[in-house]
Amino acid sequence: MKILIVAISLSLFSMGAFAQKNTTKTDTKKAPAKTEQKTAASYRCPVCGATADKAGNCTKDKDVTLVKVGDYYCPDCYMTSTKPGKCTMCNVEMKKMETTSAKK
Repeated sequence: MKILIVAISLSLFSMGAFAQKNTTKTDTKKAPAKTEQKTAASYRCPVCGATADKAGNCTKDKDVTLVKVGDYYCPDCYMTSTKPGKCTMCNVEMKKMETTSAKK
């Protein structure tokens, strides 16, 4: 009986030791700055010119990924890059995504 009481009290003590609160503090000043940066970015569809506030696929052309304004994209395969040059997949010259659509 004594062994049972000792085992139960040790079990309760060990559970109490691992059930402590997390005492790490988060910096609340940095969080609003990150959300401001995300909302400042604008994305456009290279096919239809639709705009969005966040990255993802175009709502009209489901297979086309939105391109961040200021980045470069391939007009053939829609691969994106932050640097100008040739597309690594199809070797076509990359175009810069502008704020207005340059459709002809």
